[in-house]
Amino acid sequence: MRERSKDLRVRRTLTAIRKSFNELVLARDYREISITDLTERAGINRKTFYLHYTSLDDLIDEIEEEVSSDLLEHIGKYALDMDLSGCITYFYKYLESCSKVQKKLMCDESYSFFYNAVVDKVLNSEEFSKFFNQTEHPSIVRSYTKAITSIYKDWLASGRDVEFKTLTDVASVLVGKGYAGVIKK
Repeated sequence: MRERSKDLRVRRTLTAIRKSFNELVLARDYREISITDLTERAGINRKTFYLHYTSLDDLIDEIEEEVSSDLLEHIGKYALDMDLSGCITYFYKYLESCSKVQKKLMCDESYSFFYNAVVDKVLNSEEFSKFFNQTEHPSIVRSYTKAITSIYKDWLASGRDVEFKTLTDVASVLVGKGYAGVIKK
């Protein structure tokens, strides 16, 4: 994470940038957001934006880092314990606790690049290394883990047609049994 100034003006500017970005995320796809839109909404000029970020991608990178760190705080201990069910349950609980903006960034197809970056950071973490070291084909297992989010997205799209506990239980069995089939013996 980057070091930020404690200066009140800087903090206000960063808050305005983040608030405006969040509003734009809820209203548009990422490729439809411009720095001009963001700075006008934040009430700052472009030069001020560039004092803090090199681009919108730089802002997104910062948010990706925050989300992946937060996510690891929620599920990292379950990964260290090789508790796949705990990882799935607490990943879903994390998604349920997300703000509308975070949920859109993590679950909306137009922001799939964001989700992929966060998941890659989480799966490349030390906490998750054991999951992949126990298989002959870690890259395939990494792809398979993305199915966990697809199950959650489908559950949202279907109007949450089953209880949350049922969702986590069934997803844990479904994903766990598949993973068990590829562990090196």
